[in-house]
Amino acid sequence: MARSIVVDFKRPVPLFPLGETVLLPHAVQGLHLFEPRYRQMVEDCLARMQDGSLLSAGPIAMATLRPGGPRGESPPLREAVCVGQIVQHERLADGRHNILLHGVCRAEIVEIEEPSGRRLYRQARLRPIEPPERRAPCMPETRRVLKQLLQRPRLQRLASAKAASAWTERGDLPTHAMVELIGAALVREEPRRYELLACVDPWERARIVARAIARLEAVVAGAESQRADRWPKGLSWN
Repeated sequence: MARSIVVDFKRPVPLFPLGETVLLPHAVQGLHLFEPRYRQMVEDCLARMQDGSLLSAGPIAMATLRPGGPRGESPPLREAVCVGQIVQHERLADGRHNILLHGVCRAEIVEIEEPSGRRLYRQARLRPIEPPERRAPCMPETRRVLKQLLQRPRLQRLASAKAASAWTERGDLPTHAMVELIGAALVREEPRRYELLACVDPWERARIVARAIARLEAVVAGAESQRADRWPKGLSWN
């Protein structure tokens, strides 16, 4: 993003919980909001805009449901959330909204405020998981290792891995942000994506991403073993 976004943690932040969608910092998630409470949430966020800039709208914290917890209007949530900023918005004629939410930072829930008065949606008091004043490490060795992993011949056959490999070549993209983007693209299993979100240590996040790349390469290798010329005579893998 060209403009720096600062989250005011002194104010409660609206919560948008989803079962298996984990937003990561620096990544972008498309969302379709149709329930009345979340329509109101978007309208309230947009009402805070200044000079017509979406980047001044109120933030939204994407949360995930606690596994095995009861479902309903106010299901239990896991502690880690990603605070996001609306960077694109489309208001539909029937009151629904399409938005793009850009992940800004990790945070954890301190206290949930249930719907009250006119407010139909939940919001929460948050605290940052990573201190805002801490400088991100340079991590040149991490960039080199991830670049080598992604440029392996098997992975270069995959469009997602080729796109991730291109990020390792961008000198204008800090390594910690590159790790987040690769994780968002290649870490698909929800438990591991949440592990990535909740992780404080940037080097451990890089290791999580590296393991995901290795698993992806193993999947590709397994698919290669099912080629017709390797089937037992008279049999197929179907």
